[in-house]
Amino acid sequence: MAQSTTYNTAGNREDLTDAISILEPESTPFISMMKKAKATGTFVEVQADKLLSPDFSGVSEGEDVSSFTNQVADRARLGNYVQKFRDTWKVSDIQQLVDTAGVASEKANCESKSVRNIKRSIEAAFCSSQDRQAEAGSGTPYKTRGMFKWLGVGGQPSDVPSDYQAVAADTTGTQTEATFNTVLQELYEANGMPGGQLTLLAGPSLKQEISNFSRAVASVQNTYNVTQSADSKKITLTVNFYEGDFGNVAIIPTLWNLRTSGSDTVDGDAGLLIDPEYVAMHTLKAESSTTLEDQGGGSRGYVDVICALSCLSPIAHGYFN
Repeated sequence: MAQSTTYNTAGNREDLTDAISILEPESTPFISMMKKAKATGTFVEVQADKLLSPDFSGVSEGEDVSSFTNQVADRARLGNYVQKFRDTWKVSDIQQLVDTAGVASEKANCESKSVRNIKRSIEAAFCSSQDRQAEAGSGTPYKTRGMFKWLGVGGQPSDVPSDYQAVAADTTGTQTEATFNTVLQELYEANGMPGGQLTLLAGPSLKQEISNFSRAVASVQNTYNVTQSADSKKITLTVNFYEGDFGNVAIIPTLWNLRTSGSDTVDGDAGLLIDPEYVAMHTLKAESSTTLEDQGGGSRGYVDVICALSCLSPIAHGYFN
């Protein structure tokens, strides 16, 4: 007997929920932690200096002053180019009139996504190993040097004097508490960690390795030390703050280290060990949204920012890769 069913009847309404889910990482911890400053040109420079080595050779009685020390001989200028970040959007005239599920205004939705996209792009650029680049016409835009490049990944930048080049790094790929402390010791011996508080932007694998530092029982596989009371009915197996012999480190997971432009590939083993006092974001043009003239096809526009990453002294930081 012929019958009307859901699979042979035309005109059944679709059941489309009035919501849209976006499951993409939006946290930008590196940008959030650093100082903010205004840029006034396309090339932003900061100055770094150092103290002289201790001299306790002594001065003879009655000895006159016959020579003088140049106290600014080691002063250096560290520069970076700004980079223009832009994200565009366009909504057709008809689409703007259509009742779209989960969206009150497609124009507002697209503009909002552009704002979120551009923040992710800046974070990824700042956490990358790209080198700075001067503008040289179409196809060769200004590029800002990423933090991993500031620290010498892929080769030390030739414009950074050796006295200020980063020395604290581990490239073994798998972290133990011993190798982690070696990097902290290198950093302490290089500069005494004047900022006092470090932040590690850790890829997922690196974060997990650090959480394993103090809970694995030596020589006993899959056995862990647990110091929490059973009354709490929970076990915390994570390390978000590390207090070591050579400094305290806040550990924040990130998905942005060593990204390639246009790629979603995550480098889980990479980590940036940052003293927030010695990094800054210099902005030439603050984030702004521009709506262009509708030329008949619909609403269109873009969001853009022009900014640079300033590393006040590479020797103040370290990395894992």
